[in-house]
Order: sequence, then C-alpha cells, then structure tokens
Amino acid sequence: MARIASRIRALAGKLGRRLSPRPWIARDTAIEEDQPSLAIQPLHDLSPTGDYGHICRGLAVDLQRVLMRMPGLRVARAVQAVKPGGEDAVMLGRRRGVRSVLTGTLGPSPQGHTLLAMRLVDTIGGHTRWSARFAGVPDELPTAFMAIARGVARSLSTDPDSCEQVLGKLRGTAHGHAYAALLAGLDYARQPGRQRLLQAQRQFRRAKELDSQYARAWAELAACNARIYIYSIAQTELRREADEASRTALSLRPDLPESHVAAGLVHMMFDRWEQARGHFDQALALRPNHYPALYQYGRACMHEGEHARAAELYQRASDADPDEYQATLLAAQALDQLGQGDRALLFAREGLDRASRHARVFPDDGRAYSMGAGALLRIGDEAAARDWINRALALDPEDVAVHYNAACLYARLGESELALSCLERVELRQMANRGWVEHDPDLAALRDHPRFQRVLGGLRA
Repeated sequence: MARIASRIRALAGKLGRRLSPRPWIARDTAIEEDQPSLAIQPLHDLSPTGDYGHICRGLAVDLQRVLMRMPGLRVARAVQAVKPGGEDAVMLGRRRGVRSVLTGTLGPSPQGHTLLAMRLVDTIGGHTRWSARFAGVPDELPTAFMAIARGVARSLSTDPDSCEQVLGKLRGTAHGHAYAALLAGLDYARQPGRQRLLQAQRQFRRAKELDSQYARAWAELAACNARIYIYSIAQTELRREADEASRTALSLRPDLPESHVAAGLVHMMFDRWEQARGHFDQALALRPNHYPALYQYGRACMHEGEHARAAELYQRASDADPDEYQATLLAAQALDQLGQGDRALLFAREGLDRASRHARVFPDDGRAYSMGAGALLRIGDEAAARDWINRALALDPEDVAVHYNAACLYARLGESELALSCLERVELRQMANRGWVEHDPDLAALRDHPRFQRVLGGLRA
C-alpha cells in the first residue's frame, strides 16, 4: 500500500510539471447585441503591497450576486483582474460574449485617501457608459457598493423600476470595515482547500464582531463552518458555532436566502434532512434561481442517495449560473446514475467547457481539474482524464477533495488498489460525510472490498 501511495505522489509531481495548459479547449461566446449583458472584472489593486486584493475580488463577487437579480440582464461570472484600461475591458467583454464590462481600481490617491474608481465599458464601441469615484474606502464601502449597483442597473436594465425594488430589499451593514471583512471572506470561501475556508471563517467572525446585527455575516459564518465540518474536519466546536450563527442569522433576517441556505447546511451537519430540505425550499421560495441554494440542496440529496432530485436541482443550478462548472459536472454524474447517458454526456461536455474556462482564470485550482477528470472519462477521453487528475494531485497534493475525486476516477478505470490508496491516504475519517461516500456511484466497484468497508466504517455519519 505504501508503495502505491508513493507511486501516486511521484507520478503526480512528475506529470504535473510537464502537462501543457491545453487539456480541454473552451469556446468563446458571440455577443448578443439585443440583450443587455455584463461581465464584472475584479478591481485592480493599486496599493503598493497588495493590501486590497481580497476586497477587490470579493466586491466583484458581491456585485455579481446582486446584478444577476436584475430583470433582463445577463451577468457572466467574475473573472481575474488584468491591467486596468478600456482596451483590456473591451477584449475581455468580447471573449466573454457580453455587451458591457464593469472594471475599476482601488488604491491610494494623491491626496492620501483610498480611492475606488469604477467604469462601465461598452465592448462594441469601446466608450464609457457610466463611471464613478468614491473616496474614504473602506469606511464608505457600503455606500459605494449601492451606488455602483444602482448606476450599472440604471445604465443596462430595461426595467429600472424592478431594479429599484431589488435594491430596496438590500439591507446589509453600514459599517465599512465589517463589509470589507465579509468581502475578504467571500473571496477566500470561493477558493478551494481547507486553509482557505479557515481564512474565510476568520473574516466572517471579524465581520459579525464589528457589527453584531449583520445578518449576512452570521449566515456566511454558519455556512462556512458547516462546509468545514461536513467536508473536512468534523469538530464539535465547529458544529456549535455554526448552529449559533445560523440561529442568529435567521432571527435577524428570516427574509434572507443566505440565512436559509446556512440553516440547511447546519441541519445537514446534524443529519436532520427533513429540516435541511425545508430551509433550502424556503431559500428558493425567496429567490428561485439562487445558485447556492440549488447547489447545496442538490448535494444534500446526493448525501441521501436521491439521484433524481439531485439531478433536477443541479440542472437548475447550472442554468442559474452559466459559468459555474461544479453543478453541471455533478448533474452529469447524477444523470448517468439514472441511466440517462445521452443527457449525461451533454452535461459532461458543457461542464468541461466551463471547468476549462475556470482553469484559465484560476490555473492553480486543483478542484476544477479533479472534477473535470471524471467528465473526461465519461466522454471517453481516458488519456486526458489521467492528465487532469495528475495535474490536480500535483497542484493540491494534500487536499481531501482532490484525492477523493482521484479515487472515484481510478475506481471507474478498474484500478481498485490506486483508488483505495487515495481514500486511505487522506483524512476522510475527519469528515462528517459518510452519506456522500456511501451513495457515490463512482465508487460502486469498491463497495464490497474489505478496505473500502474499513474506510466507510471510519467516517462519521
């Protein structure tokens, strides 16, 4: 067994250095001139030491969350920052197939203030459609956020009254530093790996400590702790804090979808599946296309082995966020399990296209490669599947999810010893994730193996 584990590490290191970045080619999208569309470019951090990087990226994520709700406006997923300027924004917009790009900078001004400058660029004509500058960041960050969202919505939406209704329901925090901490947490939380989630946890704690009435900070803390508990470290203290934070968020803002998503995840921690489903349903009643609710609800159904319901939710999540790859690839897995091979292939190919675009933006994200590897095998490209999983193992050699996905791939390839070594090497026993492992169709070939039964027996329910 030790020899096989050593082989995995050696092969991953050797191939990870040699692999070209090409494994799957993502297609560009034509601009639909009749439909308002937008890509949000994370702000360029102009501070000498890069102090504002997390705020720059987190602000793009939060603007996307709000602007995706504007009637008639298609919003592409936020992408990586490039040098500021109209030409870069135009090129980015044409690559993403959108009519407008929101870009900006954050950094010191000559007067000694921290200055936030935003610009909405038309990608066909190259001109500026809207712009604004805000001084006094982070103190004025909540005010600036609302002004940016309103300015973009008024510039692009065909239904300004409905946009105002959406903006009118936003009740966050007036505390600039609390909001800055939340944005940093959002940036960490969207990145792979346990350490990033722990960093996100610290930022969400800081946000709710700075403003104890900030419901979203409590909700994000609860959700973050639940994710760590379920998929990484099943510690009692995490569960206690998550439960308290979830209850606080619900008491402050029962009308906030994020409060109910967090509650659903917390009930998953306690194996209270009926209550979890109830909160996910409430989140979707408040916001029917809320991607986190659809995605986490789908994962909850997979934990219980409800593949048909999971497939439906993953497909809805895939439609809700046309750039997110995870729900799309999981939909392919669920559809395959249901015997819908043709539809599974369609979702596998679409998920690969999205994962490839994601990998071009975040080339160090091993999760995209590890999940994409399974889809490559599903469409019959074994060589590329092996390339992708070796790249993932080289990028994140200690990540539990990457090794788990590698085990799934090797099990489907009939390489049971390698699959079992992957499962045994990582600390799966620390996770509260038994339902997922027990019902994962990719591990079917290992079900009766004594070593697999020992792994399963060591997992917490």
